[in-house]
Amino acid sequence: MNRGGPGREIGDPAALGRRVARRFFKMGERPPVRAVAEELGVRIVEEETPPATQPNLRAEYRPSPPCIVLYRDPLDRLAAAVHALQRFDMLACHVDDVHIAHELFHHLQHDGRFGPLRPEEEEEAAHAFAQELLGLQFHPAEYPETG
Repeated sequence: MNRGGPGREIGDPAALGRRVARRFFKMGERPPVRAVAEELGVRIVEEETPPATQPNLRAEYRPSPPCIVLYRDPLDRLAAAVHALQRFDMLACHVDDVHIAHELFHHLQHDGRFGPLRPEEEEEAAHAFAQELLGLQFHPAEYPETG
């Protein structure tokens, strides 16, 4: 189990992600994810293709200046795959929003504010953050591979 500073237990990364997401609820309502990004000063930009070394990368967080990059080609392939699978739970939320929410957790964790997290713990927390913030009825890791 990781520590979040001296004597502070991180606990379950998924619980951390859900707890952090609920901090953004306004009067019990889930906010639009782009409004959360704006509130945090994180720009959202789009590029057609990801870096050649990561052809299936759908989105990434860049810390300086804070921005989330959405890569259209892999996100559009994912949206088409979700539609073809007729995953109505996944169709209820735009794939862009799920990826923005996920990357917003990376923004929040960038300076280690939730303590040191191993990469797999940070990913688990980011998935849970997105799931809770958006009220998803599926886990983001369930998205199909589209490579």
